[in-house]
Amino acid sequence: MNISKIFRSTRSTKVLPGQSLSWNDYFMLRRRRRIAERVITIPTTLGGFGLSFAYVATREFDPTPIFGQEPIIIYGIGTLVCGLSGLLIGPILGSSLWKIFHREEVKLMEQRDREFYEHVKKNRADPSLHTLRNPAPDYYGEKIKSVADYRKWLKKQREIVKKGTFHIGEGSI
Repeated sequence: MNISKIFRSTRSTKVLPGQSLSWNDYFMLRRRRRIAERVITIPTTLGGFGLSFAYVATREFDPTPIFGQEPIIIYGIGTLVCGLSGLLIGPILGSSLWKIFHREEVKLMEQRDREFYEHVKKNRADPSLHTLRNPAPDYYGEKIKSVADYRKWLKKQREIVKKGTFHIGEGSI
């Protein structure tokens, strides 16, 4: 996969100022935004680990305990925290870079995001119908990648409502 293709806007998704974004284009751009977030997460995580490890590796250890622990343990925990902070910063940085390279589509994407999440909120099954054995499938609609996936998601939500309302599948008393 060509990384520059993720950030670059393609001809099929170019939208003129007066146009709106089709649902298929929305899902394609949404997928690219998520890929960009994930791709950028890798170097930020490795960078966090690498920089903190480089700092720890060049530091002379004083044998006195820090917070009652050996210094190597504290430095190891610090290295892990730096790597995890890189893991958390990666999606934010990836999303920001994606927005810089897709300036034309950002407002349309935000509008479609609001519409999409309103559809999801309106059509998802009531959380009280879910159990630990039967959790809600994709409660926020994060796994929806196309219009066909959205239709499948709607079908699953209706099945949950039907089963939860009429208690289908439970044994008789």
